[in-house]
Amino acid sequence: MHSSDRRFTVFGVFLLVGVMALSGCATKKFVRQEVGALEPKITEVSNANKENAERIDAVDRRAQQGIQGANTAAAAADTKATQAGQAAATADTKATQAGQAAQTAQQGVQQANNRINTVETRIAGLDVYSPGQSQTVTFKVNSAKLSKEAMETLDSFAGQVSQQRSGYLVEVQGYTDKTGTETYNFNLSQRRAETVLRYLVSKNVPLFRINIVGLGEENPVADNKTKQGREQNRRVEVRVLRSGGGSATN
Repeated sequence: MHSSDRRFTVFGVFLLVGVMALSGCATKKFVRQEVGALEPKITEVSNANKENAERIDAVDRRAQQGIQGANTAAAAADTKATQAGQAAATADTKATQAGQAAQTAQQGVQQANNRINTVETRIAGLDVYSPGQSQTVTFKVNSAKLSKEAMETLDSFAGQVSQQRSGYLVEVQGYTDKTGTETYNFNLSQRRAETVLRYLVSKNVPLFRINIVGLGEENPVADNKTKQGREQNRRVEVRVLRSGGGSATN
């Protein structure tokens, strides 16, 4: 009995193993069939995922490039803005300097105009002379030498003129009597005027303020037919011409 049971049991075990083996074979085949059916879809999904990953990478690269480009453009714009600000500041400084230069130039023009007006006023004054009283020194016949009396007269005249600071001229006119030729008399009258000129300069009368001329026998002050008249005509007349703008101290 036990032997039969044992054989039955062993048979059952083999049968169960066989069923399980057959069942396992069927399951693997089914799995392979199902897997085979799913492989195209799996491949398609994998390819789709790969394409999506590539697209995402491409989009990410473009985004990164765009961000980098935007940052570069922003930096360039900031640099240009800074340069524009500096240029504006420089232009403002130059404008200020130009304004100051224009103001200085205007002041210079005004000062120049003031100086011109002053000079014109002085020139206008110099064009109007008031002749002073003439003083006369006389000479001996055919002589251009100053006498003691003539020197004293010129000393007094030079003392008055030396007190003038500006605005005057000294006029010296030499004459002769009617004795002698016209040419000789002109030369003699010129020598007499030059003698007076040298003497006045020696007494500190500025040379540039003295004008001389020899007029010979012209403009007689007395009759040349008499000795006394001829003595009066052998003369040099000196006088001061004061301008309208001149000043004097006494």
